[in-house]
Amino acid sequence: MWPHGKLQHILLLAFCCIMAMTVVMPLNLHAQVDGRVVVRPLLDPTYDRFTFDLIIKRTSPRWTFFGNTTIRIESVDLSPTGGFNPAVHQLTFIPDSSDLNLVAYNPASMNGYFVDYRLLDGDVVVHVIGPDSVSDAHNMATTQDSIRIGRFIVTSNDGSYVPEQLAMARPLDYYQASAFKIDHDSVTGTGADRNVWFVKQDNPPLVMEYDELPPPPDTCGARFNFYGQYVGDLNVMLGFDVSDEHCYEGFIIERALVNRARLDSLDFQGRAQLTYLNEPRLLGCRCLEPQVHDSLFDKVEYRREVYAYRLIGQRLPFYGDSLEIIDTIFIQVPNAIISNARILENPFKTKTTVRFNADDRLLLTAKVFDIGGREIAILENEKGQPVVNMEYPLGIGYEVTFKAPDIASQGLYNILLLAFPINDTSVTEGSRVIIKAQLLR
Repeated sequence: MWPHGKLQHILLLAFCCIMAMTVVMPLNLHAQVDGRVVVRPLLDPTYDRFTFDLIIKRTSPRWTFFGNTTIRIESVDLSPTGGFNPAVHQLTFIPDSSDLNLVAYNPASMNGYFVDYRLLDGDVVVHVIGPDSVSDAHNMATTQDSIRIGRFIVTSNDGSYVPEQLAMARPLDYYQASAFKIDHDSVTGTGADRNVWFVKQDNPPLVMEYDELPPPPDTCGARFNFYGQYVGDLNVMLGFDVSDEHCYEGFIIERALVNRARLDSLDFQGRAQLTYLNEPRLLGCRCLEPQVHDSLFDKVEYRREVYAYRLIGQRLPFYGDSLEIIDTIFIQVPNAIISNARILENPFKTKTTVRFNADDRLLLTAKVFDIGGREIAILENEKGQPVVNMEYPLGIGYEVTFKAPDIASQGLYNILLLAFPINDTSVTEGSRVIIKAQLLR
């Protein structure tokens, strides 16, 4: 007695062979072709694999419900040396890629489709076994006369290159066969007997054409968006978006200090933390999907300077094995660390508010002097605390308040904001902002 698994395999092959013999018809017996099987290679950047879709299109109104098919595909480049080798190549089917209702194979009763796929005699062989009843068959009209059987991947297990050019195996009349289901479950039943089982399959043959599409052009036309900004504490944050990076092993970001006397020459230097050899986030994914590489930081040495950054891509060996300059950006490290300082009420009677932005993390002292240079008051923050060497993070819309003391007479006063960046020994003088304020009594 055959083991159950072997018996099932024999039944499957026998069914497929019967279908192949049943549905084969010379192409010249029909004036019109019923359908088209399309083999569509996809752009797959991985050297040791390739991906392709199998698609069936309806071209004739003679049928609506898809029954089954047998398709055999060969490698154009490997065929002279024996084709795909099961010892080297592996065939994978992605079930979620199919438009068909896939079920487990059951020779006694099928209520959906089963896809059997394998490498056989150097070729890719795909059998699609359909359901028993037309009520479970795929209606082509619901998918614009086209269905995708599924997506398949051929991979080499030794790292060797897998060529992507495919062709239908010849002779067609021996290997290729397709069938459709009539619109009821019996070839002889009428009226109330239409659902009586006289012939289980009811699968008339289809006359098919076969399209072998070439692989899409593999160009390195990625689109990049390289960006950066100063984020305080002498830190620059960098990042870039890319539409696809399948041509790149990884990326490098270099830096140059812009010399105002030699604007025509930039001396770019590598940054140890900004190379894919040291920073995993700069490695290429070798994929076609958009990627984001952000939150990459660089510590600069000088304030009041402009730094240039350039993004470089390292191409994979299959795509040139070269360095490619992608883009260059320029980032200004702020000169002043206080900006947009302004008084909100002027003239004022008892108190007024100064609003400002901190362009870096800083220590702030805010005082008021009369026109004779005497200190009159210390401004307060929103908690009523005196602003003397008070730390402020980088941010916008900070407010400090001047409350005029009773001894202050009507007249003009100077509000002084004096700020020093934190942890920056290159700055010996702070940023000063002086605002004239008029007190009315």
